[in-house]
Amino acid sequence: MRNQLFKAVSIIFIIVTLIMLYFSSLYNYLLFHTIAEIFSICIAFTVFLISWNSMRYIENNYLKLIGIAYFFIAFIDLFHTMSYKGMQIFKDYDYYANQLWIAARYFESIILLISFIFVKSKMKVNPYALFAICTVITTLILSSIFVWKIFPECFVDGVGLTPFKIYSEYTICLILFAAIIILKNNKSYFEGIVYRYLLLSMVCTIISELAFTIYIDNYGFSNLVGHYFKIFSFYLIYKTIIVKGIQEPYDFIFREMKQKEQELLERNDVLKAQATIDALTGLYNHRYIYERLAEEAKRYSRSNCQFVVMLLDIDYFKRINDTYGHLIGDKILKELSKILKEGTRQTDLVGRYGGEEFLVMLVDTNLNEGFKVAEKIRRVIELYEFVNKIHLTISIGIEEYNGEKISELLNKADKKLYAAKESGRNKTIK
Repeated sequence: MRNQLFKAVSIIFIIVTLIMLYFSSLYNYLLFHTIAEIFSICIAFTVFLISWNSMRYIENNYLKLIGIAYFFIAFIDLFHTMSYKGMQIFKDYDYYANQLWIAARYFESIILLISFIFVKSKMKVNPYALFAICTVITTLILSSIFVWKIFPECFVDGVGLTPFKIYSEYTICLILFAAIIILKNNKSYFEGIVYRYLLLSMVCTIISELAFTIYIDNYGFSNLVGHYFKIFSFYLIYKTIIVKGIQEPYDFIFREMKQKEQELLERNDVLKAQATIDALTGLYNHRYIYERLAEEAKRYSRSNCQFVVMLLDIDYFKRINDTYGHLIGDKILKELSKILKEGTRQTDLVGRYGGEEFLVMLVDTNLNEGFKVAEKIRRVIELYEFVNKIHLTISIGIEEYNGEKISELLNKADKKLYAAKESGRNKTIK
């Protein structure tokens, strides 16, 4: 409810502001023009401040280019405002403002296009180098207008816009249209609301430029319309960068950090799995088996929870590898692992102890209960038909934990496994 009220108040404020701006144009068009331009200048400069002070967090080249470029766009627009006809600041020529306008819009549209081209680039962009390049470009633009006076004329009093000015506005529209196409192709790199703000901002800029192709008077109606759409365009940039950047910094300025954090979490999960899971069978590996046995031993010391350990080994597995090859042997190990998992509970531990040897830990189980589980698994494997119609058997040694060291427990189970093999194989000894 509070958010809806805030939105309603904001909309009313914007409408009232636009109406007041219109009446200011009726009273004094120069006043309207100055307010409209100062608004966009403040927005552009604030975009720069937020982006520049967040450079150490930003790896998105789009934000770097836009953030730095808008400082220089604001700088050129400031000269445009000061040189507007009637301001009486630059008295040697009345139409610097038109030239500065075209220069600023070329700068803005080209930067928007380049920034979208680089949005997927992994290259590290140096903000200081960008600032230096933009400084040189801005200096050349201002020098061509105020010092060398070689920038083409854009407006002739009594005649209106020059062909250069008109064609330039159309060229700027084409550049912005190309930027929109690239934005659409890279839609997945932007949040939904940010994408819409950027798209609408460029559309408003195009409408603004088209309005500036038809006026014959610097104080005319089409000039008024053009400035209104420029205000809309910069307001949408405000919504994109400032509101999203200040109110929702984690989702916007730090969006890449969030993505990287997610990537790191996923990578950590992969590394953790690699550290604990046997790659061939998908069972727990030797290292993790010891960790779990140690944890279960601590649980036993606290609450006297019984558990047993089964060591099992495939009988005559070397013959299988020699006869059928290691690829078949690997498939058998995978199938056997599946049987062991299906024959135990989720709370139990099944791991590959080494080679063709496996370990099963049955929690909350005594020796007699464990023996029954081991015999059931042994009989299932004896009757099972593995790949290539191979039949095999296993030998099992089983031992109950009684507070000894884990190494001693495993040594006892291993001796029983050895005894099972020595006494004819395909049996369980407890």
